[in-house]
Amino acid sequence: MTTPLIQERAEIVATLFALQQAFEELIVRGLESTGTDDTRRLATLGDELARAGAAYLAGLISALVHAIKERDDGAARALLRAQTAARVFERVLSLDAAAEAFGGGDPAGFAGGAGGKAPRGEAGPPERAGSAAAPPATTGTSAPDTALVPVLEELASLIEGVIGAGLTTATKATLEKLGASFKEASRLRLLRLATSLRYVTDECGRFLAESEHFSARRLAFFLNRTWLIARGLREAIDESNHAAISRLLLQSTPQPVKSVTAAVIGVQKRALLDGSAAFEFRMRTLGDAPGVPLGTRLVWSCVFGARKNVPAEAFLHLPQPQKFTPRTLLDGRRITIADAAITADGRLMLGPKSTVTAGAPFDRWSELVTWDTGRALERIATHAISPLDLEVELQEEIVVTDYELGAAAPNPFRAEQQVMPLCASGLELDAVVPDGPDGAELLAALADMRKSKKQPPLYGLVHYEMARLVFQPLTAITDKGTQHLMISSEKIDLAALMKTLDFTT
Repeated sequence: MTTPLIQERAEIVATLFALQQAFEELIVRGLESTGTDDTRRLATLGDELARAGAAYLAGLISALVHAIKERDDGAARALLRAQTAARVFERVLSLDAAAEAFGGGDPAGFAGGAGGKAPRGEAGPPERAGSAAAPPATTGTSAPDTALVPVLEELASLIEGVIGAGLTTATKATLEKLGASFKEASRLRLLRLATSLRYVTDECGRFLAESEHFSARRLAFFLNRTWLIARGLREAIDESNHAAISRLLLQSTPQPVKSVTAAVIGVQKRALLDGSAAFEFRMRTLGDAPGVPLGTRLVWSCVFGARKNVPAEAFLHLPQPQKFTPRTLLDGRRITIADAAITADGRLMLGPKSTVTAGAPFDRWSELVTWDTGRALERIATHAISPLDLEVELQEEIVVTDYELGAAAPNPFRAEQQVMPLCASGLELDAVVPDGPDGAELLAALADMRKSKKQPPLYGLVHYEMARLVFQPLTAITDKGTQHLMISSEKIDLAALMKTLDFTT
């Protein structure tokens, strides 16, 4: 791709980011409190996108500006539609940029400019609310009853009301309504909808508590996601569109597995300042099992509630219901899992009868940890872009060698992260490090690697965001085995830990 077009794409991304921030501010403050400066800012951003060839998105922004000026009752819905189209446009740009970086040419025919061809997805609307393509469900999905329609309509109206009034007018009653909707969605087994609602409720609660952890970005994204699913399900039910219902519910039945042996190659840690923590253990299978061939990627997650003044790694020493400690998975050994289940996307699920047993040391990491750009290109080419996409849903496991790692700097698109530019094999990646407690060990480890004369291969996850390749380093493959970069090597005093933890709360 030529330098002028790279620059033009960067300018479009900057405009999209500014638009995203404008939406977030409007949602927090409320459309009823907008003024001339707000509408002028939106109109300017719409004009910039129109000149870049994003005519459909620009038209929705224009409709939003008109609705705000006229104090139209449909202004909140107009914002959500514009936000949906902007989300689709960003995914198009990001996937095109990734395909080009991996040597896949120019799949969308991106040319930019008023006279050029716009990226795929800009020829028209992303269908209607919630109906954009999502991965189809596998088995176990049943069509919701028409009795759900009033519930979905009430929920969509509640979201539109929150956006219209803004969080500044939100009260405890608002939280109670959101909480009731979450419980109802959970009761009806609309789990995708319930998950989005939980995030909305959490962010509203943080805002009302004036918590430093409040994120307008998360709130805006999950408000939109909740609205899309609710509106989309309501329309699909009205039309008896079972295929759309299946896509929106995204349910699947885990497949039981009698026994599988795997090795853990990376661990992602999320530790919040409130003391809660979550870990994702990424594995590869070491042999064939019925329905689980050699090299299958598996992920097992564990989540721990808030415990003040307890290091996140301490939780890894606590026994699970299956009578093993997660810390065992970090020892570089063969792990045998029996009587478990695996979802269609590779999630490992343990039940009451499951067992997890550590075996002999594993030392063939260079054979196990590889990656294929062809697989990444195929996934990008066949992916049906949807406003419900999460950035990490198309993430790839990769290994980089012979790389150059730059100094850390603030991430221009994520205030809670730092970025270290990483160049390897002609790829330019943004190695990201969280600013919170879950990034301290990683930042120190990467800083040491910058000083080292011999840098070990780095294993991690790459996803596509704001037309950049975003890399999450997880593991250094050393002569001695794996070094899990996000996990502290400090020893845990188990006796002191057990005294600290209060299991009655």
